[in-house]
Amino acid sequence: MRTALQDNATAYGFSVSITAAYGLTGAAKGPGGATETVCFALGAAGAFMLVSLGFLGRFRHGRLGESQQVLGLRGGIDFVSVTLAVAVAYGLSRIPGLIAWPVTGLGTVVAYLLMGGVDVVLAQLLSRHTSLGRSQEEGDEAD
Repeated sequence: MRTALQDNATAYGFSVSITAAYGLTGAAKGPGGATETVCFALGAAGAFMLVSLGFLGRFRHGRLGESQQVLGLRGGIDFVSVTLAVAVAYGLSRIPGLIAWPVTGLGTVVAYLLMGGVDVVLAQLLSRHTSLGRSQEEGDEAD
C-alpha cells in the first residue's frame, strides 16, 4: 500500500486539480461544449509543455535522489499543490468569455507543477527533522 501511495500521489493530485478546474469553469460559465473542452485541454497541455521546456532546458541533471521517506512525505504534502491549483482555478474560471477555458487549464497546471517543486523541497527539509515516513531500513541506516 505504501508503494502504491507513493507512486500515485502526484498523478492523483494532478487529476483532482485539473478535474476540479474543469468543473469550476463549467460552474462559472455553464456546461462546456466541444469548443470549450478543447480550449481547456489545449491550455492545460500548453502549460505542461511550457513548464517542461522551461525547466528541462535549464536543469539538465537527472531526477533528484529521494529517499523513501522523502517520497512518502512528498505524497502527503501534495495536498498543498492541489489546494493552490484549485484556488487558482477558481479565480481564473471567473474571467469573462471563452478565454476563461484555456486560461484556467493553463493556470491550474502551472500552479500545480510549481507548487509540486516546492513540495519536494519541503519534503526534503521535513525528512531531516522527523522519522515520519521513514522505512525500517532507513531508520536502521540513520542509527
